[in-house]
Amino acid sequence: MKDINAIEVLINIVLASFGGLVKRLSEMEKNPETKVTFAYYMTGSIISMFVGVVVYFVCLNFNVSSLLTAGITALSGYMGTPVLDLLSSLLSDKMKKYTDKL
Repeated sequence: MKDINAIEVLINIVLASFGGLVKRLSEMEKNPETKVTFAYYMTGSIISMFVGVVVYFVCLNFNVSSLLTAGITALSGYMGTPVLDLLSSLLSDKMKKYTDKL
């Protein structure tokens, strides 16, 4: 099992959260009539953090460099839910292939 560096995990969570905040701010700029609340930002931030943790562990598993992992984590935080949908689809396809062989 790989060693998990808590500081590195925290840095990637913050980067992903910041990516989510950037996404929310860009949405606000594109649609000024959007009602912006604290919950709006918190929801985006929590989704981004979750996506960031998942992507961080995927990158860790594939031995991606720390700097590239940070960039991918930040971008995945910006993208949010679509990244989760993509990863879910990939995992579902992989599991289907595995179960078909049984």
